[in-house]
Amino acid sequence: MNQRNTDTLIIANLDLNFNKATLISIPRDLFYKRAKINSIFRRFGPKVLENTISEITGLRIDKYVMVDMYAFAELVNVLGGIDVELTEPLVDPTYRVRDDNGKWSTLYYPAGVHHVNGVQALRIARARHYTPAFSRDMRQQQILRAVKDKLLSIGLSDINRLGRIIKLGFKYVETDISWLEAFSLYRSCQDITLHHAVLNTDNVLYATYTNLLATGLSEDEVAEDFDKGAWIVMPLDNDWKVIKKFIEEKLAE
Repeated sequence: MNQRNTDTLIIANLDLNFNKATLISIPRDLFYKRAKINSIFRRFGPKVLENTISEITGLRIDKYVMVDMYAFAELVNVLGGIDVELTEPLVDPTYRVRDDNGKWSTLYYPAGVHHVNGVQALRIARARHYTPAFSRDMRQQQILRAVKDKLLSIGLSDINRLGRIIKLGFKYVETDISWLEAFSLYRSCQDITLHHAVLNTDNVLYATYTNLLATGLSEDEVAEDFDKGAWIVMPLDNDWKVIKKFIEEKLAE
């Protein structure tokens, strides 16, 4: 979460009968009922966001967890860093970064495995310019997998580290999951298998602009100086049922 906007939205569907969890990324630019979905929490709160996601996906949302992005970085540091594998170089000339020596440069990570601290993990999770569309969503899920593996590797005897994580939760995490429920989930998910899905323009979405959507026109049908509005994504043929069908198929895999 950044400035109360939910720029990263991931549904975690937990199926303990098959010992699996399916993570489904929803693009922040998905346009529903005349609003980008990332603005709903800030404007109306968690319950409306839960109901909206339920309407879009057909899933019942039982609980929510809202994590401040800087808390995420601190959690990675408490875990001692995580390993992230990039299948291709990550380059963003618009993303200014400063190294440990105070030297400024732009974001660049070559392809390969990188052991990253909290700030570096946050950079990889947030970078979005000069990268393939929706690749950020895949990187975010990869980072969550690495965090999950590190969390589950912590033994209950590691009181110091567990205490620091609990303090982070009290300070930065907003949720309706009780600590008893969280502990139960921790115990239940020791051997859980993660599956991944991303709603994007390679499957059930198409990209357009708000003013083009409102007028029913395409980019080829408007003048160069036409105000196209904000960039958004919509379900194919503007049919919201295709999203529900896609998710049903992913959960059945």
